[in-house]
Amino acid sequence: MNKTDLIKSMASRVGCTEVVARQMVEVLMEVMKEGLSDGNDIVLQGFGTFRPRKQSFRAGRNPRTGESCPIAPPSVRFKVGKNLLRAMNKR
Repeated sequence: MNKTDLIKSMASRVGCTEVVARQMVEVLMEVMKEGLSDGNDIVLQGFGTFRPRKQSFRAGRNPRTGESCPIAPPSVRFKVGKNLLRAMNKR
C-alpha cells in the first residue's frame, strides 16, 4: 500500500473526499516530522513508537571505486506495538 492507496482507503472508511483525506495524511506526517525533529517520541498506543535516534556517522566504502565515505545513521527508529504485532502474527 502506498500513500495514494492509504488516502483512498481512509476516504472510503471515513466517508469524506480524497482531498480531505489527503490533507489529513499530510498534516499527520508534518506533525510527526516536527515532533521527531524536536527530539520527541511519538507513541501511538497499540500501533508502535517512533523514536528519534542520535548516532554518529560511520565509515563506509564505495564498492565501485573503493573510496572511503561517511555513512549517515538512521535517524528514526520504530518499535512495533503489541496490538499491531498480534495482528501481523495471526497471518
